Amino acid sequence: MNEISLSFDFIDKYVRFTKPEYVQIYIYIKYCVEKNGVFPEAAEIAAALDILPTKAEFVLEYWTSCGEFVYESGAYSIKADDNKIETDKKAKIKAVDAAKKHLIQRVRSMKPSYSQEEIDAVATANKQISGLFYQAEKILNKVLTASDMELIFSFNDWLGLPVEVILMLLTYAAKKGKTTKRYLETVAIDWAEKGIDTFESAEAYVSELEAIDSAEHQVRSILGIYDRGLTTTEKKYIKLWTENMKIPTELISLAYDKTVDYTGKLSWSYMNKMLQNWVESGFETVADVKAADEEFYKNNKSAEPKANKTRPSKFDNYEDANKGDYAELEEQILDMMLDDNY
Repeated sequence: MNEISLSFDFIDKYVRFTKPEYVQIYIYIKYCVEKNGVFPEAAEIAAALDILPTKAEFVLEYWTSCGEFVYESGAYSIKADDNKIETDKKAKIKAVDAAKKHLIQRVRSMKPSYSQEEIDAVATANKQISGLFYQAEKILNKVLTASDMELIFSFNDWLGLPVEVILMLLTYAAKKGKTTKRYLETVAIDWAEKGIDTFESAEAYVSELEAIDSAEHQVRSILGIYDRGLTTTEKKYIKLWTENMKIPTELISLAYDKTVDYTGKLSWSYMNKMLQNWVESGFETVADVKAADEEFYKNNKSAEPKANKTRPSKFDNYEDANKGDYAELEEQILDMMLDDNY
């Protein structure tokens, strides 16, 4: 390894607001750790950078207070690399997804086939199965073909899903407008793997899925996306904000307003960085953000903008004079990351 890296997050947080000397010391320490595997002592830092040992100690304490260094058992260390942790996490998620796809393909290959005579015989002897077909026609709003009946029957006989769970599955799929055989079979296998085998567990799971769909609808409304479907990456951003980070919609709305003010357009990556910054700063409401902005300008009068001009703040101004190129590059990188994992 012959290089070190600094995350976008580190630059956003510190490079514009921290003394250059502090950043220089941080970079030197990171260089030592990544090149030699050893965190340098204050005296070594002082000698290498021609500063006083007391200054080196002070800066070590500064970065520790920022959470970038950890001091334990009388020794300093750099905090765990969030980027590496995130990369490892994404690699695991990708491996799990690949394993799941392989399992579904394997399960499908083991799916038995049923003749129409066999299905008719079971339906005649079992009123639940005949009732299942009757209700399925109403839910899907069509006359079931022999292939449809074989698929639905397999959910009960092959996957072991009770009739009431299959009806819940069909109802959920019909509400979403996704009733292809491939989709229904994929969902049925997923529910079977998750152990959703009672009406109560199916009802709870559908409620959870509908809540997610509702959150997506709310964000679509906030962003003014009405006349088209969302791309895969856009869906993953929304899932990241609403499910993973659990950000209130009022903050998403504020982030959208600020993004359009500062960039003149909807920039998913810009919005994402802003929301991440707010979450890391502990902001949970619009009032939290506004209070932080006011405090920032109170303590930094020179940052106060001219009249009638939207003012950026410490918490949402991420771009420089070359922001167009940078934002486009960052968005491409983030999209690639999200495409793999969310």
